[in-house]
Amino acid sequence: MSQRNQLDNFIRIASRSSVLAKIQAKLVGQKISKKYPNYDIEYHWIKTTGDLDQRLDISSGTTLGVFTSDISQRIISSEFDMAIHSWKDYPISDNGKSKIYGTLKRADMRDVLLLKNKIKNLESLESIQIMTSSPRRRYSLEQNLIDLVPINFNKINFLDLRGNIDTRLKKFINDQNTDGIVIAKAALDRVIQTDMQEAQSLKEIILKCLKESHWIVLPLSSFPTAPGQGAIGIEVSNKNKKIIELVKMVNNKSVYDNVTEEKLIMSDYGGGCSQKIGVSIWNKNEKMIHSLFGITEANERLKAFSIVRSTSEQTMNTKVKKNDVFPKNKEEQNIFERSDVNKNQMLNKLKSTLIYITRKNVLGNRPVFDASCILWTSGMKSWRAANNLGYWIHGTSDSMGETEIESVRTFIGEKFPITKLTFKNDDIPKVKTIDVYELNNPKFPDDMANRKEFFWMSTLAFKTALKQYPEIIDKKHACGMGNTYKKLKKIIKREEKLDCYLSYESWFNNLQD
Repeated sequence: MSQRNQLDNFIRIASRSSVLAKIQAKLVGQKISKKYPNYDIEYHWIKTTGDLDQRLDISSGTTLGVFTSDISQRIISSEFDMAIHSWKDYPISDNGKSKIYGTLKRADMRDVLLLKNKIKNLESLESIQIMTSSPRRRYSLEQNLIDLVPINFNKINFLDLRGNIDTRLKKFINDQNTDGIVIAKAALDRVIQTDMQEAQSLKEIILKCLKESHWIVLPLSSFPTAPGQGAIGIEVSNKNKKIIELVKMVNNKSVYDNVTEEKLIMSDYGGGCSQKIGVSIWNKNEKMIHSLFGITEANERLKAFSIVRSTSEQTMNTKVKKNDVFPKNKEEQNIFERSDVNKNQMLNKLKSTLIYITRKNVLGNRPVFDASCILWTSGMKSWRAANNLGYWIHGTSDSMGETEIESVRTFIGEKFPITKLTFKNDDIPKVKTIDVYELNNPKFPDDMANRKEFFWMSTLAFKTALKQYPEIIDKKHACGMGNTYKKLKKIIKREEKLDCYLSYESWFNNLQD
């Protein structure tokens, strides 16, 4: 092979020199090598201005690109072929000479709050000390944390924090005056999952923190993140057409489009790390879901959690009046008579188990769970209800369904069992269930067969109604985003007859008055 051909098959990848940056760069390199096995890849590790000057205030809005611009200049000069960034660190606006041309599958974009275990023994505190320099994280915690932990506190004191993950976690462990720290879950996941020898000491620190802290995966509905969080950005010079085409071939288009839209939305508010605004966009069941939370520099409060559009060509393009649907009010939602079943003796014996709380009232008999158990809720209503009863919750599926539980496997391990607290005869594949209540004596309105559209809270409710009113199979139906949607798809089979929503309320509000 000639020297020229060797150069043609040689890729120089640049990245920051932190452990996480190296992991991300090698993930890209592995993706390229799998697609193009004939290419030789060379990695170059660079310390940026943000790495070298720990005195920089990265939350001020005057230090944009401190973790990326140094590397970008060396991409523009053709010293390297591509640069790998945490996309959230990349400026909102391109420099005009290079840009992000591709990305990989997105890691979990959510933030994780670690609270030292000592705090769980307290019922009230004057204040909580949390490490984070992010104005976005500070604002979201100020507004929402009180609803997520069973502690009464008057205020949150925030402590500035800089450095790589290992530096920040060591500060958290060693500072006796600190109660908590916020870290991107994607960073923790990538370190835990890597086999890279250089990352093993950091992995041990992370696992130690998880073991010795109460961790909370902050829900995207209330804690949307910085644009691009969890996504890797692959930067290439605009002149390097060959590498651009190569990157486009490994690019994850849906993630790329979502992050691009997140950046566009943030640009409307000025962009940058100084903003007290989070925006997250992701896909589920062929829907694009959008979460926005924060406050602008003009003190405009932002709050949105909705499906912005369908990514499928199949849409339900007709509107139905609210008076022609089922259920049309809270009274009609209560199809069954509910009777609680006391399984406390069984529940109290559970150890090292993820306990999935499906409804806000499944804890009515007040079981006492072992400290080794992880408590997870189906949505925010059940989280707040559990919190009011004094339970410490680790996270929620955020109305996205049972499959979201798997997102914490990196924290709990593959062999950690899951037990779902639900109703008798709830059919959940591959998950152990404990029935803590029964549903009997279903009752539907007299004009049920004449209703034009239906929203189902469970597969059982749908099957029960279908048995009594088989003609409704040809009507329009809707449900939540999780397991019910999957099961109804198998029964209804016609895509245009079934849709999914984040909640009953979001479905009902979409109807005509």
